[in-house]
Amino acid sequence: MQIDPITRVARDARILIMDNQDKNIARLSQILRRAGYAIRISLTDPGEALAKFRCIQPDILLLSWHMEPLSGLDVIQALKNQVPLDDMPPVIVLSSDLSPETRREALAVGATDFLSRPFDASEVLLRIRNLLQTRVLHCRLQNSRREMETQILERTAELAQTLCELRMIRQAVGNALVP
Repeated sequence: MQIDPITRVARDARILIMDNQDKNIARLSQILRRAGYAIRISLTDPGEALAKFRCIQPDILLLSWHMEPLSGLDVIQALKNQVPLDDMPPVIVLSSDLSPETRREALAVGATDFLSRPFDASEVLLRIRNLLQTRVLHCRLQNSRREMETQILERTAELAQTLCELRMIRQAVGNALVP
């Protein structure tokens, strides 16, 4: 994922919209398209979304809280069992339910952010942009960690080989000195 340095939009971000209301998906898709986000995947069946989640590999998930047959709570809990914590994208919960209990529940179960309907387009875009920037940094950190782990394994193997060679040399020298 690349963030444009001028617009600060990650045009190639894979944004998954999971909502069982077509009108909500249409509104979000319109907001995202106008902002320049090219990859918008929309699913109205939460079960289908869970099945396709690994294939889609979204950079961010926009998730409706009140859906049937699976709620946003069910989806997040299922994803937590399906996706390693380091690979879990940010999740923005979307709801018309403005109760503090719903917000707390969503955030407690693992949502990254919460947006209330009706949407303020600029707020939606700012929150998505901020979370995608964090996602880019997180992915870079993960890649650096993997590279360092690979280098450590390579260096450890080199050290083990050198130690083995030194032992052989020591043994050869020791044998040469004994009459």
